[in-house]
Amino acid sequence: MNKYITLFALAALANIECEAQPNTAVPRLVVGITIDQLNSNDMEHFAALYGNGGFKKLLNEGVVYENAQYDFAPVNLASASTAIATGASPTDNGITAERWISRETLRPVGCTFDKKLMVSPNNVMASTIGDEMKMASNGNALVFSVAANQDAAVLHGGHAADGVFWMDESSRTWKTSAFYPRNAQTWLDAYLRIPKQGTAKKNDNQTTCQLALDCINDHAMGRDAYADLLFVTLSAGNVATETNAMLAREAAYRELDRTLADLILNIEQKVGKDNVLFVLTSTGRSQSNIEDYAKYNIPTGTFYINRTANLLNMYLNAIYGINRLVDGVLNNEIYINKTILEQKRINISEVLRHAREFLVQIAGVKEVYTADQLLLDNSVSTKTRNAFNHAVSGDIIVKITPGWRIYNEETKEEQLPSLANMPFPIIIYGAGVKPKAISTPVSTNSIAPTIARFIRIRAPNACVVPALPLK
Repeated sequence: MNKYITLFALAALANIECEAQPNTAVPRLVVGITIDQLNSNDMEHFAALYGNGGFKKLLNEGVVYENAQYDFAPVNLASASTAIATGASPTDNGITAERWISRETLRPVGCTFDKKLMVSPNNVMASTIGDEMKMASNGNALVFSVAANQDAAVLHGGHAADGVFWMDESSRTWKTSAFYPRNAQTWLDAYLRIPKQGTAKKNDNQTTCQLALDCINDHAMGRDAYADLLFVTLSAGNVATETNAMLAREAAYRELDRTLADLILNIEQKVGKDNVLFVLTSTGRSQSNIEDYAKYNIPTGTFYINRTANLLNMYLNAIYGINRLVDGVLNNEIYINKTILEQKRINISEVLRHAREFLVQIAGVKEVYTADQLLLDNSVSTKTRNAFNHAVSGDIIVKITPGWRIYNEETKEEQLPSLANMPFPIIIYGAGVKPKAISTPVSTNSIAPTIARFIRIRAPNACVVPALPLK
């Protein structure tokens, strides 16, 4: 990525405080831009197609951390969004995936599902940067989050947001939740009644950015002494219109660049270039297609998680004489009926050990981790342990051999897990930041404390990593 960064300046800063806050003035507006499935390889490959106001502007005029990474694996849209907002991994913030099995109903439940309100961030177990901004300003800071995806919008927004907006999957109209202040629904209702100018159809990224700009304008964000926060989630993986379900990657990045340029320009004109801080990063994941590896003689196969669960039930029944010790399965996680084990006073650790010994013998299984291991065994990789949360994760995590797919014949869900690293950046631009390229690996968990340092407040309460250096 170095070859696309043409402006460099060394910030001669005296201490860490100055590293993360080069100006004496606090930014009036922080704009966090998360781009789902953005990767450095495509950014560089399509660089010749960019104008001067989008990716090129960020790369040339911002601090570019070329080797960003998440502190946990695997990464999904929900866990990535929450990590960015909380500065913490799933083991601490509680969001491991878009869905998990409810111990009460034994059915999959969404990470932002709320029994009373339908949608809320109540499953997030830690404070977010937006929450901290609200508390530090006695509620005066404005916090909004906008995304086409419900989970991304809600999880970025946090618990104290003034408004969170996402697109309904079926109607493609904007929605919010009764969890947020009533003013959010009132504003959205009024917004939807306004006739939209122009007849050209917009993709989700363009529509999201337009709502974000209108949100800034209508709520006068960045206009007073209190720093405000706006999270905008876009996508580099599926830029769709009504007439074209999937644009080619080249067209997608070109359109994404134009959308970014328009967003940045309009915000700078409204708030002032020195008064706004942009922080851009990726979800660090890719939605792999189920590829035909066999065609190219690459080792492959299918791991049937539902069949495996049935076999495990029979195996454990032969040992303990109990039917249906497996409560459920989702993706690569297996949930054990701990209630019946407690009733019969059977040691759960012993059951998990037997289950692991059985599962590692099945074709396509690379490794099996039990809840005990992930909580207590420091020899397990840090990223694997950080992705586990005992409150929502399965009791058994099955890691599949590279090239194999996971398939559930009952739900028709399939995955193609990948251990390959996907390179992506973190870019900080605006608010007087001097351009710089930094190749040292950094964590996305450092985004929240970096924003906190810029606006001189404490980091979220589960965040234990330092702010990003600017030199």
